[in-house]
Parts: sequence; C-alpha cells; structure tokens
Amino acid sequence: MEKDPQQVERLAEKRRDENWRFRSFLKMLSRQRQREVNRMAEQYGREAESQIDCRKCAACCRDNAIPVSEEEIARLARQLGLSPEEVRAKYISHDEAEGDHIDARPCPFLTGSLCSVYDSRPEGCRGYPYIGGDIATRTIGIIERAGTCPIIYDMLERLKDAVGYRRYR
Repeated sequence: MEKDPQQVERLAEKRRDENWRFRSFLKMLSRQRQREVNRMAEQYGREAESQIDCRKCAACCRDNAIPVSEEEIARLARQLGLSPEEVRAKYISHDEAEGDHIDARPCPFLTGSLCSVYDSRPEGCRGYPYIGGDIATRTIGIIERAGTCPIIYDMLERLKDAVGYRRYR
C-alpha cells in the first residue's frame, strides 16, 4: 500500500482516465455483482484504513471543501469561544456549487497533522473517507479523492484488480 500522499496524488493522476473508464464499467454490472463490488470495496477500504495513521497523513485536511450546517457552525463556535457569526465570517465560504463549507486547502483548524477542533469537527470530516455504501453511484467522489487519500486510492486499485477490470481492457 502506498502511504505517501504526494506519491498517491501522482499515481492517481496517471490513472485518472482509467478510473473514469472503470466508473462506466461498474455502472454496467448487474445489481447482484454491484452488491458484491460494494462488499469488496468496503473490505478493501477497511483493510487500507487499518494500515495508515490518518493523524500522520492529514492529506484530506489539506485538500477538501468540508460542507457545514448551521448546527456544525454553532458547535465550532462554542469550541472556539466565538459567535456563530464570527466563525462564519472567519472560516466559512459559500458558493452555489458547494453551499456553506470550510475551505480545507489547507483546513484552518489543521495544526501540523492534527485537528485542533477534533471533538467539534463537522460530519464531513468525521465520516471521511466514506468507506462503504453504493460504489457505483459514488465513483465520481471516489475518483476525485483517490489523489488525496491513500485509503481511497488503495481501495480503488484493489477493487479494479478484484473485479477483473484490467483483464477486460
């Protein structure tokens, strides 16, 4: 498993076109086969997750837009000792495509490779890297994040091998 985020970024970029073709391949599978793929993807993701210390990597905290709700803004405000309006003005961006979000390029709460608001972090951070679920409907996000997260990259590459994708090319 490749753990260096810079190397993962380079490798994912080299495989970007292949990954988009793999997305089409997944969508053509039968429902039963898609369920098998979902199980494999979750297994591979969990295995990769067990091999990496996210607190040392923190690549996701350096390259993401984290959606936030009003409740999450209030929770951050309490932890930071600020008003929700101050948190919004200082840390929250808004645009039509992403709505309210923290621009994590890098995250303003990242200290070294640790989150300074860990107990109050938004749900988007808590759930990352979103292992599990219906892979075929989530491949756009997976492909976009394969260059950021070693866990996602490893899961995607193992999945392509497991379903025989490279044999079909």
